[in-house]
Amino acid sequence: MEELTSILTEFHTAFGIPHKPAPTADLPEAEYRLRHELMREENDEYLEGCEKGDLVAIADGLGDQLYVLFGTIIAHGMQDKIMEVVREIHRSNMSKLGPDGKPIRREDGKVLKSDQYFRPNIRPILESK
Repeated sequence: MEELTSILTEFHTAFGIPHKPAPTADLPEAEYRLRHELMREENDEYLEGCEKGDLVAIADGLGDQLYVLFGTIIAHGMQDKIMEVVREIHRSNMSKLGPDGKPIRREDGKVLKSDQYFRPNIRPILESK
């Protein structure tokens, strides 16, 4: 994560793109809408690579997705918190297993929540020093 932070901070600094030192939801509407659109475009590029069976295009799409996503993470100042957030989401996602320890899936393969499920507790992570 440190290397991604360094790479994206260099890019943001060189191109005059704002990035924050601490977590914030306070981005201008134009910026968060642009970031959403960029993520959509990169998802579409990944899909096109998959549809063509083009491994290079898939790798490029995935790399671009990560680049835009991590740029969004530093734009929101979450670079020092995101791994802890991911760990908490993982803890929550693991609670989706059924009582038998097996996943519950929808017809299309999406994992569903079991009765064991609990929501991730993210606020304390973001508010901790």
